Amino acid sequence: MNYKDIPILELLPQRPPFVMVDCLTDYNEKQSRCQLTIRQDNIFLENGCFASVGLIEHIAQTCAARLGYYNCYILKTGVRLGFIGEVKNLSIVRLPREGETIETTITVIQELFDVTLVSAEVRVGKEVIATTNLKIAQEEASPNPSQERKK
Repeated sequence: MNYKDIPILELLPQRPPFVMVDCLTDYNEKQSRCQLTIRQDNIFLENGCFASVGLIEHIAQTCAARLGYYNCYILKTGVRLGFIGEVKNLSIVRLPREGETIETTITVIQELFDVTLVSAEVRVGKEVIATTNLKIAQEEASPNPSQERKK
């Protein structure tokens, strides 16, 4: 399957201008990957660089895209809201610049009920520019499919 063909808005609860991933590029049970090209109109662009808060949001949305894919395409239940529960061991070597494409790989460390702990690595090409661990909590699944969030 070519994951890039899936419209990213099918996988995320966020909507423009707050969408911080362009596409899901890879998915499996333990690891997923997303890309984002830093464009001039990005709300987190400051003085030609993508702000650290934008970088954290991009990592969180990479997690959301993974969960969105899992919920929509595997469980067939629809997108659920997620929340950052913890950012730990954040290391930013440098901020990405306007025009660069970042690729973030998240690796699942542990999943327990609706909480997922991941490690993340952000690259520009082969250069690692940031790493962190995130704890993401999902809202409970709706017991009634008619109550699910609309895409």
